[in-house]
Amino acid sequence: MGVAGAALATTISRFVQVVIMMSYIQINKHWLITSKVTSDREKIRHSFNKLALPTTTNALVWAIGTLTYQMIFGQMGTTELAVFSMLGPFESLCYSVFFGIAVACSVLTGQSLGREDFLDAIRMSRLFIKLVFCIGIFLGVGLFISRHSLVAWLNLDNAKFYPLALPAISILCTVIWLRMLNLIIINGILRAGGDSNFCLKMDFIAMWIVGIPITAYGAIIAELNFTYVYFLLVSEEVVKFLLCFHRYMKLKWVNNLTLTNS
Repeated sequence: MGVAGAALATTISRFVQVVIMMSYIQINKHWLITSKVTSDREKIRHSFNKLALPTTTNALVWAIGTLTYQMIFGQMGTTELAVFSMLGPFESLCYSVFFGIAVACSVLTGQSLGREDFLDAIRMSRLFIKLVFCIGIFLGVGLFISRHSLVAWLNLDNAKFYPLALPAISILCTVIWLRMLNLIIINGILRAGGDSNFCLKMDFIAMWIVGIPITAYGAIIAELNFTYVYFLLVSEEVVKFLLCFHRYMKLKWVNNLTLTNS
């Protein structure tokens, strides 16, 4: 079914996900449906504006930026765009493992922050950062060793795609630990502490002020080959890590976000 089949499969999977989640909440009498609604609507509105709106805007900025990267590589040619597009799902597969770890970190860190056990939250965050760093290095080395098999698995091993895909896979394997650290710090720690405004500003700076302009310059103006342009994507992750790790060390994210303390 092609693109239509992919869209239909995504819609069905999301619908099933919602049904399962709602059924779980109803069966287990989750606090979301048993708790009384507070009469302080202004406090709810303030909490929503502070946390949800920046996160939603952040997702929109990131999505448009991802589309812009596609357009940049599309300007280089259909072959380059095809290789870049094929590497996307593979990156997402790698991210899915670490995204689960980020969610666990967010829940555990958020619980400690909600109890105002800030020292425990800091210790928890450091443990997850070390864990993700070690797993990221191990995974990167393993993927790098098997990069030839990965290219074949992605059906990029023909004479047309192979010269572009192999160096790109090598770059991806080399920097995967950095991308995973950014994922755990942003989604697992900073947002758990309600630092959503910073995450929005950081993503805008890293992607729209650094990553996209540099990549566009290399692809369209300097007319570099695919490998160098793909390497320029790393600039976004470097800037993102420097900003996020500095913010993490300043402990601005150590906050109690429970409604009674909003």
